[in-house]
Parts: sequence; C-alpha cells; structure tokens
Amino acid sequence: MKLKPWVKVLLFFIFLGLLFTYIPKAYDYLKDNVLPKKISKKVDNVLEKINVLKKDDKEYKACLAKPYTEEELTENLQNKINELDSYIYNNYRASVKYEDLNTGFSYTYKPDEVYYAASTIKLLDGLYIYTKAQAGEISLDETVTYASSYYLGSSKGMKNHSIGEDISLRTLVKYAIIYSDNTAHQMLVKYIGFSNLKAFGNSLGATNTLVGGDNFGSIDVNDALIYLKNTYDFINKNPDLGQELKGFMLEAEENALTYEGLNAQVAHKYGEYDSYFHDIGIVYDENPYAVAILTTHGKGDFMSVVSNISKKVNELHQEFKKEREASCEQYKN
Repeated sequence: MKLKPWVKVLLFFIFLGLLFTYIPKAYDYLKDNVLPKKISKKVDNVLEKINVLKKDDKEYKACLAKPYTEEELTENLQNKINELDSYIYNNYRASVKYEDLNTGFSYTYKPDEVYYAASTIKLLDGLYIYTKAQAGEISLDETVTYASSYYLGSSKGMKNHSIGEDISLRTLVKYAIIYSDNTAHQMLVKYIGFSNLKAFGNSLGATNTLVGGDNFGSIDVNDALIYLKNTYDFINKNPDLGQELKGFMLEAEENALTYEGLNAQVAHKYGEYDSYFHDIGIVYDENPYAVAILTTHGKGDFMSVVSNISKKVNELHQEFKKEREASCEQYKN
C-alpha cells in the first residue's frame, strides 16, 4: 500500500523521536554490558569532543553578538569611518545613519539635518496598523470607504478601485508600502487619526513625526532608525503579522539600498518629493543592519546616489564584522 505524503512525514518524525530517546539509553546499556572498555572509552572521547564543539560554537556566537563598546574602535575601523565621511562630504548632499542590529555598532553622518519625510512616513502607517492588529485592538479586515477627498496622484494601487468602495486596512498598508500609494496613505491617516499617528511616532522616541503641517511631515536619520528598529523588533517578535509586513517591505518599489553584488534581502521604504529622495531599510545580511539615507538629490540620479552610499556603508559593516570575528577567534575550536 502506498503511503500518503503526510503519513510519511509523520512516521519520519516519530522515528526521530524514538532515535533521540532510546539511542543514548541503548549506548549506556552496551557500554556497561557488551562493549569492551577500550571501545567504550574511544566512543566517550568522541562524544566529549562533540560536546566541546557545541559549547565552543555557542561561546563563539555569543561573542559575535555581544554589545559593541568604544574600546573596539581600532585605528583601522576609525580610518574606514573617516573615509566614509569624506566620501559623502565630497560627493553628495545627504545624511546617513547605520546600525548593526546584533551588536549596536553604528555610524552617523549629519544627524541634525531635518528633511521633508515624503513617503517614508508610510512605514509608520504600517507599523501602527500592524501593532494594533497584533494587540487585538483592530482587525486588518476592517475597511475604510474610498471617498473622492482622499485622492492624490501617484496612487498605483488605488487606481484599480472606485469611489465608494470599501478597502481593507491590510490592502491599504500593502499599497502604501509596496507602491507608495498616496491615496492609501491619506485613507490610513484618516483612519488612524493625525494626532494618534504623531503620538505613536513620538512614543517610539521620534521627534519629527508629522511636523510641518501636512500628512507627511519631517524626518531625520535618528527618527528613521527608530522607525526601522521598532519595525525589525515587530517582525522578529510576531511570526505571522511580522512576516506579512516584512513581505510588503521586501516587495516595495524603488529599492535604492540594493546594488549589484549585495547578496542580501533588503526590506525598505523610500520617499520622494521634489528635491528630496530618501531610502530607509533593513538589510538582512548574516548580521542584519538598519540604514537610513536621506538626500536632496530628488531631481538627479537619485537611485545611483543612494546605491553608492549604501555600498560604502556595507563596506564599513563588513569591516566591523571582520574585526569582530577576529576578536572572537579564541572561542573557535
């Protein structure tokens, strides 16, 4: 009789359970009653080495993830930071902030510059809605009725809907993040409430949320990292809704943080208006990091500008990673 696939899977896991439950007991019996002492001793030595390897692996990983301290700022690393400062200063009008999300190692360039936030605010829309949904305070299936007063240009998702149609919160967040849909953003702000969204950003520690008199507000790189780190935490702590929100960010258009040769997923949200172009995101490298690049290159070759800076930031990230690995080498077997 041919077994169904799910039955095969079930039997496989039952086998694994029996294997890990009874083999150690069987070995103890054989060692005490059957195996010669010489063979038993050799097997014990092998098992001891395996346990040492496991222990060393844990210690090595713990060392790699320990919080960064200023004592680790080597001359070589400082030179890399100085090089990045010079590179941005000599080529671009931008502010940059990067942080290794495992260790806290960071880099900042012109953190006090405040920019028009443009569509970067839509990441906060999504984080607010998904946080409330995870807490059970709202449902992502709740709807907002599409009124003509919500309409704005650059609404790639909402152009497929008619005035008077009810659109779910999930769909609005999807459009706002993936397509940077302005009409979806207007509807989300109306649903959330301007003052509630502003208070939410402030509660996270941001200082420029919705400052400026419209539904987009202002941003600096410190605010951007606050949004990103809170989003990263939400994704990690909430497997279902977190992965859904991450999926929108991975699919989001105009991804300037990526570049040829970057072997990592980038979950991001860009913002563009007039002379402004920004991209903020999470780079899922082996050591994930958050990066925000805010610029006034909106009327130029803005994609290349941000990609070039992103590549240089990654070089600093890799240099720190290399130095941290070297400092933890003692824990490797």
